[in-house]
Amino acid sequence: MTPGVLVVLAVLTALAPLSVDIYTPSLPRIQAELGGADWLAQASVTACLLGIGVGQLVWGPLSDRRGRRPVILAGVVGWALASVLSAAATGPEMLVAARGLAGLCGAAGIVAARSVVRDLSRDTSTVASRIGVLALVTAVAPVLAPVAGTAVAALWGWRADFIALAALGGIIALSFALTVPESLPPEEQSSRSLGLLASLGSAVRDKELLAVALALAAQSFGFYAYVVTASFVVERELGYPPLTFALVFGTNACAMLCGNLGFRRLVRRRHPSVPLGIGLAVGTASGVVLLLAALAGAPAGVLWTASTGFAASAGFVLPAAHSWGQVTLVASGAASALTGAAQFLGGVLGSPVTGFVGPTAAHLGAVVALSSGVGLVAWTVAGRNRSRARAH
Repeated sequence: MTPGVLVVLAVLTALAPLSVDIYTPSLPRIQAELGGADWLAQASVTACLLGIGVGQLVWGPLSDRRGRRPVILAGVVGWALASVLSAAATGPEMLVAARGLAGLCGAAGIVAARSVVRDLSRDTSTVASRIGVLALVTAVAPVLAPVAGTAVAALWGWRADFIALAALGGIIALSFALTVPESLPPEEQSSRSLGLLASLGSAVRDKELLAVALALAAQSFGFYAYVVTASFVVERELGYPPLTFALVFGTNACAMLCGNLGFRRLVRRRHPSVPLGIGLAVGTASGVVLLLAALAGAPAGVLWTASTGFAASAGFVLPAAHSWGQVTLVASGAASALTGAAQFLGGVLGSPVTGFVGPTAAHLGAVVALSSGVGLVAWTVAGRNRSRARAH
């Protein structure tokens, strides 16, 4: 596990935020050009998340059987081609379909990268620390993506954002092919040759892993509701320009970065369950503050602060949940598939919800508070199951 290999793996896991965040500032303009209601414009994000969630359920167990390299290379190349199709969209339906395909292909790199980390790591703290590095890049990506996407769209239009993604996909595929070897030995591939459904079944039957996945799914429900709603709150409800949204989203991503750094320090001494609980508690509190501030008509700065607190909580939750999943006794690809699918399928449910009830700050605060609170309940169950497993 050289620094170069870790960087390439980290960029692979950043495909998800790049796929979504680079064009979310342009959602109002995409809606105006292609037509459709608020929820249809947001459906492109939902389709991408759905593809990522479902794709991980296939690619993860497949990487246990066939190895990590062929899975990752096939997925990244497909992701780049789907980005080209997105740039050529002539209507909202075509854009939704192309983003769904991009998510399905991009899932391969996301799920298999975590398995490569587990393959090449010697103990729990090393696995967690390296997954924290992957999440660190995932936290930085939202800082760069909306700013870059806004700048590119301002110069050449929103379609250029997808051309940029396609070019990035080609660079990632080439870098991976040249720097990352196969990490799963042939004998282990043959020893893990369970069918896809059987492999996933073993992951679902692990009560500890299942509860962790449910906690991550609940938090992701609120997180992706925030991702697709923030531009409407900032630009439509509060009346600020897209560049202001990029600034807000950028500072929130910086908060995720700080949360991730806190996770990495804490996980050196404690099990990943500790930072997971901290993140879910902070997320719940941030949602309550956002809801009350919106109902009270508080200044925009208060709403900004609450959203920043929620973003910081995600910096704890995301790496903690995936780290906890990787240190269970379930095969790496299957464990990564379950937690990864939970993250993005939770996002599938959360991303359109404010489009239906109204993309307002108050509705967003209620969604964030409820989803993080449910995650806390699942976290408690996961901790109990872990204690029972250790007792036996």
